Amino acid sequence: MARVVQAGRGRRWLIIAGVALVLLLAGFTALSGFFVDLLWFREVGFSQVFWTILRTKIALGLIFGAAFFAILYANLLIVRLLTPSYRAIGPEQEVIERYRLAFEPYAWWLLPVIAGVIALFVGLGVTTQWRTFLLWRNSSGVTFGTTDPLFHRDPAFYVFGLPWLEFVQGWLFSSLVGITFITAVAHYLWGGIRPQAPAFTEKVTPQVKAHLSVLLGVIVLTKAWGYYLGTFDLLTSRRGVVEGASFTDVKAQLPALRILTFIAVACAILFLVNIRMRGWAIPVIALGLLALVSITAGAAYPAFVQRFQVGPQELQRERPYIDRNISGTRAAFELDTIQAQPRPVSATVSPQQVEANDATVSNIRLWRPDILRENYESLQRIRQYYVFQDVDVDRYDLNGERRVVMLSAREVNQDSIPGGGATWQNKHLVYTHGFGAVAAPVNTATAEGAPQFTLSDIPPVGQPPLDVQPRIYYGENRAGAPFVVVDTGTKELDYASTEGSSQQVSSTYEGKGGIPIGGFFKRALFAWRFRDVNLLISGLIQDNSRILIFRDIQDRVPKAAPFLTFDSDPYAAIVGGRVKWIWDAYTTTDGYPYSQEVPLDQATPLDAGQSGLHGTANYMRNSVKVVVDAYDGTMTYYVADTTDPIIKVWENAFPDLFTPIDQAPAELAAHFRYPENLFQVQAYQFANYHVTEASVFYQKQDFWQVPFDPTIPANTNSNVNVPIRPYYLLLRLPGDAEESFVLVLPFNPEGRQNVVAWMAAKSDTGPDYGKIVAYEFPPGQNVDGPSQVFARMRQDPRFSADQTLFGQSGSEIRFGDFLIIPIGTGLLYVEPVYVRSAQETAIPELKRVLVTNGGDVGLGSTLTEALNDSFGATVIPPPGGGGGGPTPGGTVQRQIAQLLQQALNHFAAADAALKASDLATYQAEVEAAKAAIRRAEQLAARSGTGSPSPSPSAAPSGSPSPSPSG
Repeated sequence: MARVVQAGRGRRWLIIAGVALVLLLAGFTALSGFFVDLLWFREVGFSQVFWTILRTKIALGLIFGAAFFAILYANLLIVRLLTPSYRAIGPEQEVIERYRLAFEPYAWWLLPVIAGVIALFVGLGVTTQWRTFLLWRNSSGVTFGTTDPLFHRDPAFYVFGLPWLEFVQGWLFSSLVGITFITAVAHYLWGGIRPQAPAFTEKVTPQVKAHLSVLLGVIVLTKAWGYYLGTFDLLTSRRGVVEGASFTDVKAQLPALRILTFIAVACAILFLVNIRMRGWAIPVIALGLLALVSITAGAAYPAFVQRFQVGPQELQRERPYIDRNISGTRAAFELDTIQAQPRPVSATVSPQQVEANDATVSNIRLWRPDILRENYESLQRIRQYYVFQDVDVDRYDLNGERRVVMLSAREVNQDSIPGGGATWQNKHLVYTHGFGAVAAPVNTATAEGAPQFTLSDIPPVGQPPLDVQPRIYYGENRAGAPFVVVDTGTKELDYASTEGSSQQVSSTYEGKGGIPIGGFFKRALFAWRFRDVNLLISGLIQDNSRILIFRDIQDRVPKAAPFLTFDSDPYAAIVGGRVKWIWDAYTTTDGYPYSQEVPLDQATPLDAGQSGLHGTANYMRNSVKVVVDAYDGTMTYYVADTTDPIIKVWENAFPDLFTPIDQAPAELAAHFRYPENLFQVQAYQFANYHVTEASVFYQKQDFWQVPFDPTIPANTNSNVNVPIRPYYLLLRLPGDAEESFVLVLPFNPEGRQNVVAWMAAKSDTGPDYGKIVAYEFPPGQNVDGPSQVFARMRQDPRFSADQTLFGQSGSEIRFGDFLIIPIGTGLLYVEPVYVRSAQETAIPELKRVLVTNGGDVGLGSTLTEALNDSFGATVIPPPGGGGGGPTPGGTVQRQIAQLLQQALNHFAAADAALKASDLATYQAEVEAAKAAIRRAEQLAARSGTGSPSPSPSAAPSGSPSPSPSG
């Protein structure tokens, strides 16, 4: 028997020890997370953000948890006080009574413990509402400067105040329901409620009845408050043709909610009156009336009005509410600031217009970002452990000329350290950073079809100069950047020396980033936080060592501002010889009155099955531009839109977080651009909301859509339709004296393929930044859209022949971004074509450019050649940069000489392809050379200058020969 007792005690102590160990581990985990976050916020200089959020969470948890505890515990005490002195106990209650008697001696401390545990979980649940609370708490004096047309309140009430009031009402209602249920169960257990009592006795004592009546009265009163707040939700109702309070909402639902509010208040009073009356008849009747009115007036009557009063004459009924929705939506997305201008359009683009827009044509983007990234990976990765995550479009002054450039930062990927080198020391102490960046103009390529670099190699050489600090410790490593430790007992790798693979150039971190990790306690905290014991035991970590964490900017930036929505494309810029990451951030809400909600994933498509943003919003502003230094991780949150009320509230909440944008250095501000995702959302809304007349809007007579990208089905061999993504151009807008860096999108009529308008947003720093202009073509004039032009390009006999030639050796043809370039009064359509040979290590090369200027298809190996081909005898000479931007003009002899030079270039490329055993490219280049010779002959025949021919030495030297049919 003693052994059994000892075994029982041993098991009990084992259980206690196990529970204590679990609690200890959980506590240390929470402690390590808390201190690591605190130290990180101190490092980045935003301690105020950390403490404000923490204090808000603690305050909410304590206040609401304490309120729940007080109400619940008070009611449980009342239950004990109202316990009847005599209880008739039947057989079915004997078990309950035994448990109650066993519980009674401990009730004085168990009841508060039970109430406290429940209140603890309730309080923890409320902490998630810190954003809602801070918006309400810091919104005093902040307004939108307008009022809604129904209740005549400023939208600030719906955006900042209403969400918090609705949360408090919902929390109070659900808490009271739960407390009332617990109270009723307690009354049953203590004998105040006896459902099995004989018919001649009371099943509920009068005291218990009074207690429950008060609770139920308060619950119904809280419901009345909910009905009242629900009237304001009508301003975002989805019942009508458009969002916002519709005819039915105003004429039927609103009166119903007001009636329900009155009845609910009356029901609450009747519950209190019922304290002095026998039975439950009066409150039950009142609740039945409330339910009946809720069904009839709250649901059935509005449905009747919608079907029989609105349905047969919807436009006439809904016209004023459609007008309200149009006004609200245009204000919420700043569509009312878009300048809509009629724009005549000509059938073709002339050479003179090309000459007048030389800067635009010289910067037409021929490289698709993902294709160029593959080239960067192959040609400039240099070492296996480097990676190019993304390619970004920006503008730079190169040799005194403004050029559009595609830039990518060379980051380190510790998961790709070769061979057995992926040790803990290498991964966290040696391979700590990327090095340099690569840049290439958007419009040029080598004779082989590779990008022409302006900045390349390690160490980086070229323009824009990256000569001050090329090291990249913070980037957009989407695979997740692991922590690194700097100032350790080992050198950090910069790059392998060009003098030999065994020699390396090393460095020591000199930036201000990182958290000091010296000392046992800190090392233990970080070791536990990252589940890495090496941080604790490594002898290479010294007292002055620092740990760099959250190095992926897509983790780092939102951590300091979790209340913002971020663009899908942070981009790198070279500023002052350093790499800076720029990331646009948005303030959004779905509470703006009478504004149409946007499904953000539909409005911001990136590719098939991918989108830039998620969730919904009916208001959006690009209020913040975040800049991160790639070397030291310094983050600056510039307030870009000082008129946005939402960012004003967040500035009130976190005054130390934000910096006025006028404090941004001019060299940095020159790289700010209008964000793509915001432009997509505005285009999504403007496609319908350029219509401002209610009847035309209702009939959807002039709705637009962003045209589908015709290259995606061609590249994916599918029927996937994805709208064209906006693209950046250096473009002189009509009426402007010089080119601007703009973001452009065309529009189709809904359900049709022709183009009816195009929209541009200016990105250059200055008073016109963010100015959006929509140019609408004359009604009745048919302008071909992307799908129509792309189909014509693919059907061109010469390109069809090229496709056949390229495909004979198994090469893969891929299409670049389809671009519509406004030139003068016409549109220039450009489609680059890439070819990847069948070799395993091959990369996509720019082999053809297709151009249409409203007439025939122009085809060439460069944009210059394609434009020449489209203009026929009017030839545009290639620029010095390599074939991107044309400059028209020249004598006939000069034009002939240029065509012959093009032929020589093609013959040289054919010779190189033959030596590489690439017969498909060889044949294609020979055909291109023959085409240039034919055009030179035609030009010579018309001018009477004789038949030209290229130098015999230019012919390919290999054994295969061109087809005799040429």
